[in-house]
Amino acid sequence: MTSIHYKEENLLPSNRYIRDCEYVPTLPYEEYHVKQVVESNGFLFEDICGRLNLNPVSERQLVQRKKLDTRSITKDKLIEWLENACYLLDTCAIPLLQKAADVVENTEHGQLLREKVDDQKTIIELQQKLLDSKEEGLKNVETLLQNVVQNELKSVQTTVKSEIKSYSSALTNTCSAVFSEKKIRAAVKSATDKEDRSRNVIIYGVEESDTEVIPEKVSKILQEIGEKPIVKDCCRVGAKKSTTIRPVKFTLSSCDMVTQVLRKARLLRSKDGFKSVYVCPDRTVEERRAYKKLIIELKLKREAEPDKFFTIRNNKIVSNSVNSQAASEAAS
Repeated sequence: MTSIHYKEENLLPSNRYIRDCEYVPTLPYEEYHVKQVVESNGFLFEDICGRLNLNPVSERQLVQRKKLDTRSITKDKLIEWLENACYLLDTCAIPLLQKAADVVENTEHGQLLREKVDDQKTIIELQQKLLDSKEEGLKNVETLLQNVVQNELKSVQTTVKSEIKSYSSALTNTCSAVFSEKKIRAAVKSATDKEDRSRNVIIYGVEESDTEVIPEKVSKILQEIGEKPIVKDCCRVGAKKSTTIRPVKFTLSSCDMVTQVLRKARLLRSKDGFKSVYVCPDRTVEERRAYKKLIIELKLKREAEPDKFFTIRNNKIVSNSVNSQAASEAAS
């Protein structure tokens, strides 16, 4: 590329890409100034693309990603490119942009833009005043509502206090004899005891020995009826005696699991080695007394009516004929 001569002495001597470029900042904004800057920028990129073996038209965008450490590009060449790029920015591109901005600012379009900005500011100020007015009105309404609510609350509180006092006095006089402290404690104890026992199961007739592993015995019995629940807290109940076999108590995970085990416990009567094993819920003392009475009544009914099958269901004695019971067992 041949060297370029300049009209202004203050142009950089190394700027070989500015052709007939006058000192832009001292001149009015003209269209040919922009063309000069575009052309100079094109000459600079042509030189760079030539050194990098790139097409300056189709591969110009690859210059930014292309490595510049090839042997054909010397340090002096890089300095020359940098000086010319800085020259284009400082003396051409930036001044032209400033002059363009000044031109736009002084045109009728710029005046319209300023007027539009002023109108927007006025609209914003009016909207702010409207919001302030609405906010003040809302505060007044809020204060009024608070006063009304407070007055109503005071009235309601006074009425409620008076009614509660009257009701409390009447309730104390009427129910003091019925709800004594002793009866309340007994009721709470009964309810708590029932809840604690609802997940327990008692097994009678399980052989007892000094070396026994109770959880294994319980699991074996449950497997005989097709159940494998999680068993906890297995133990013998009562004082150990040589003449009697103590029952086994254990706990299941839920009341539903207890119900399922009790429902299938009758299957043990048909299993060898388990016919004398009896499974029942963990009853309270009162429940055991009531159940004992039912057992006595059940025996009397079976002796009095041998042609019927009697059993205890839901703490009641129910009956079926012997034939219907046999048919039911055969079907099951």
